Amino acid sequence: MNISNFFKKLLSLIVAFLISLGVISAPSIPEEGIKADATILFSDADPGCAAGKVSVSSNFDGTYDVYWGDANGEKLSAVSKDGKVVPYSYFTDVAVEKGSGEQTLGEFLAIPENAETMLLYYGDELLDTDALPKEKLNAYDGELYSFGALSDVHFNRYSSNSDDNASEAFPNALNFFKEMGTTIVGVCGDLSSRGESSAFEKFNSYASQYSFPIFSCKGNHDCYEKFDYNAWKANMNPGVYSETKRDGVLDVASNGYDFVYSGKETKGDVFIFFSQISSTYAPFVRLVTDEQLDWLAAQFEKYKNERVYLFFHTFLNAPSGIGALGEGNIVNDYGISYALPYFKGNEDEKRFRNLLTEYKNVTFFNGHSHLSYDMQSYNPRLNITDYDGTTATMVHVSSVSAPRTTSIKDPTLKSNPGTMSEGLYMTVYPEYIIVTACDFIGGRFLAYATYRVDKK
Repeated sequence: MNISNFFKKLLSLIVAFLISLGVISAPSIPEEGIKADATILFSDADPGCAAGKVSVSSNFDGTYDVYWGDANGEKLSAVSKDGKVVPYSYFTDVAVEKGSGEQTLGEFLAIPENAETMLLYYGDELLDTDALPKEKLNAYDGELYSFGALSDVHFNRYSSNSDDNASEAFPNALNFFKEMGTTIVGVCGDLSSRGESSAFEKFNSYASQYSFPIFSCKGNHDCYEKFDYNAWKANMNPGVYSETKRDGVLDVASNGYDFVYSGKETKGDVFIFFSQISSTYAPFVRLVTDEQLDWLAAQFEKYKNERVYLFFHTFLNAPSGIGALGEGNIVNDYGISYALPYFKGNEDEKRFRNLLTEYKNVTFFNGHSHLSYDMQSYNPRLNITDYDGTTATMVHVSSVSAPRTTSIKDPTLKSNPGTMSEGLYMTVYPEYIIVTACDFIGGRFLAYATYRVDKK
């Protein structure tokens, strides 16, 4: 726990509470109004890459939001294939104290398409507009296709606005992908609450309404006591397990779950869906078998010269150092660690990690934690990392049904069914992909979780 940061947040919370009660007065805005200036220092010259640092100076202390803007200085928006406007959130916020503040931008952060300016806001007031350097603008030419990623659907687990919140969240996300023109959607598992057949039936009832394939692997909740393979086979991944395979199914493992897909819509890119066999996270308990890892190793070797997208439910912990600070984990303001990893040191975990270290052409999508994308404020590697180039790129997929949050006001993890719903939208180009986090309820893209993954 960062003691200094904790007390700063706590003091801010106390001050805000006292202001709300009228015990103390809010800081008064200077007579001349708020005057502020933002600058961005990029760490490299690569077009489209936003890694670097944003600095803000102002005559008024507070938290300022920084947005990407278009050529006209308006907040950036994207336009879906059918003309729907999808706004972007701020890409960073900066706390100004004693007249200045700064924020580091992650190494994967991307400058979205059509962004040409940087806008500084305090609340709804635009205070500064700066043109981005011409050499940093990316033309984003040659889009090949787009795909979506979801995780932790959890039919039958959450109820808020309806009998089953996933029955609203899941089709709402798929409708968003449809509007954006996606051609395939991958799911990182946990479709059920306890592995019950009705969850897979619900999944199929919604997924079958769309023209693009929607594939999934099994998560830990799908391995619970109610799981029935016949229900999985009947409802999940249509055309994969039947004797007559759908076009694009290249291989199905002998375990009857894991498979490889590369259809016309993926332009030669390879999608692998890899299921775990256990719901238990403990020493010496395997999540996958040696036979599964043999099969995965063979697929990685076969497609080592292609772009490979691996969908598996559980993320990996940090390869060294404090495991609780690894990808997928946070330590909150109170020093509480939320570590839900593949148990580090298990034989299958070590072999799995070694494969991802050897085959860096893989992009590994995983869910499990449910942590919302803005939780990267507690762990800058939460949403995406390749551990300084030593592993395949690992990408976190938040929950479509119940993203989790924690804050100075919420010491324990809080699920948010019905009020939050998140996932990823990927646009694929010849030499890289752009990973964009989605707020499906707000109908917007999250610029602070928009990343570029280069082809390796």
